[in-house]
Amino acid sequence: MLLLFCAACASGPGQDDAPIQVEEMVTWIERVHVEADRGRIAIGESFERLNTLAAGKFGKEPAAMAYAKFVQSIDAADQQAKRFRDVVKPMQDSAKPVFERWHKSLATIGNDRLRQRSELRYAVAKERYDAIAKVAVPSVEQFEGYVKALRDHAAFLANDLNAGAIDDIQDEVKVVARTARELDHNMESCLAAARAYVEQSALPSAPPAPGR
Repeated sequence: MLLLFCAACASGPGQDDAPIQVEEMVTWIERVHVEADRGRIAIGESFERLNTLAAGKFGKEPAAMAYAKFVQSIDAADQQAKRFRDVVKPMQDSAKPVFERWHKSLATIGNDRLRQRSELRYAVAKERYDAIAKVAVPSVEQFEGYVKALRDHAAFLANDLNAGAIDDIQDEVKVVARTARELDHNMESCLAAARAYVEQSALPSAPPAPGR
């Protein structure tokens, strides 16, 4: 019993659940990856709908139908912006204790080589995580601002959908286009950073059960 107690003490306080917390963080990073990918799709589709209206060329589709599809794409983008926010904050919350614990544990490693290797791996992992947060966190507000800009255009055209009104939104559509391109680029960067972190830091998977 004494040996078991000492072994637990040697491992440091609270280290037994450290892998669980790491796995939780990695899971949130995976979800950020998924929602960023879906975000790019929602951003692209909603801007394409706005661009169709701004061009004023509807083909065989009535203008009212094009407008209705634009509004539907805004609703989809709005829901996706909320889903993106709902995964970024938990990712931040789960990452903070992981990196704080890791940083503190470095001083407890007596073996110089292991400590140096752990310091290097900590630095690399922290840099990878920061690369995600650097684009994901500001993208939350940018995504919501983008949706608001789309809703402004929808409100402007709702009761005044004609050639004159369409001509009046041209300059504003260019502004939205720049935002859409920036947001798409940020989401793409978020995707790449999240993928890199998961590939390098995910816990080993369990081996398949015998006979499978």
